[in-house]
Amino acid sequence: MNAYNFEYDGIQLRDLSYMICSFDSEGLQTIGNGSQITFHTVPAACGLKQEQVGSEYTECLEAVFQICKNPCEFDDVTISPEELRFFMKWLNRREYHKFKLLEEGYYDIYFEASFQISKIEYCGNICGLELTMQTNRPHALQDPRTITIETTAANEKKTMIDTSDEEGYLYPHMEIRILNNGTLNISNSLDDRILSIAGCTTGEIITLDYPMIQSSLASHNIQKDFNWNFLRIANTFQTNRNDLTISLPCSIQLTYSPIAKLGM
Repeated sequence: MNAYNFEYDGIQLRDLSYMICSFDSEGLQTIGNGSQITFHTVPAACGLKQEQVGSEYTECLEAVFQICKNPCEFDDVTISPEELRFFMKWLNRREYHKFKLLEEGYYDIYFEASFQISKIEYCGNICGLELTMQTNRPHALQDPRTITIETTAANEKKTMIDTSDEEGYLYPHMEIRILNNGTLNISNSLDDRILSIAGCTTGEIITLDYPMIQSSLASHNIQKDFNWNFLRIANTFQTNRNDLTISLPCSIQLTYSPIAKLGM
């Protein structure tokens, strides 16, 4: 990792006159990239083959790196107890917050993380901190992407591209402005489900944020009229093209964070 700066919960390390560093002299390193998959199998053919019955990510991404005062800005790089307390309050949090590595190739990538902090001492003085980043996922995420889809006729087809690195499905946040009365059906060429909401009214705004749905009209009993098939954005190794067919004229905003299979 060649980065020198990061941002955590809206604060940049560089603005504190600190930098990412290394206190050892090792050159080549093997660094894990997260996304460790565990396969569940059962024996077949008298144990000559293991048939896969499932798989899962069993570990969240972790990384260890070090920080110190920028020697170009300090004559004394010793970290005082008061400064240590600030870093403990900022980084050692009981909730996950957004972490971004400010390095080429990572600017639109973020992790949801907290940190364990160890002191690095020399002759009894704190000269640096070792940060163990603990995240809530086996991978990183790309910055949220918002896609706007406009339809003016019944059963129009629209195409969107899923940039996620993971095969499968993601549930986007959706805000739908209905432009014609009727039943709204949305299907996806990469999924075998149809989102269906009956009783839609012109001007109504429907918000879907899995697993919740709500309408701007109190008169619409949307929980009863919804078939509870939320739209899923999908991709396979062969294709990431999602062709949507939308039954009613409407304006749709889709927002989601694609998966980025990157570590640190």
